[in-house]
Amino acid sequence: CFAMAHTHHFVEHVRRHGNKQSALVEVAFQVFYTSLFGMFSNFLLLRTGSLIAVIVAHSFCNHQGFPDLSFMSSYRGNVLYTQRHLIGALYLVGILVFSLLMAPLTAGFDSSFRSAPNVL
Repeated sequence: CFAMAHTHHFVEHVRRHGNKQSALVEVAFQVFYTSLFGMFSNFLLLRTGSLIAVIVAHSFCNHQGFPDLSFMSSYRGNVLYTQRHLIGALYLVGILVFSLLMAPLTAGFDSSFRSAPNVL
């Protein structure tokens, strides 16, 4: 549901650029990454029980936006083009470290969304 709320950008893109195919690709990608963010938000809410944590994460992601990956293309006028392999590797390392640290950094919170362990 969270990701589908972003499909209205298709109409905006078509009005701005007039290209439906480009708009479809852009919106499909946006729906994909907002689906991932929706899953992360759900994970964060269930693990921490904090709506504030979800709001802060959403605000931060909205502020940052999606990373500008234009330096990865063959456009040689970009200053970062010569460092594209290093920067790409660092992005992948960041994704891996983020994935590995999600569970430990959200452990230990009292969440009302998780059931208490059975104690006999």
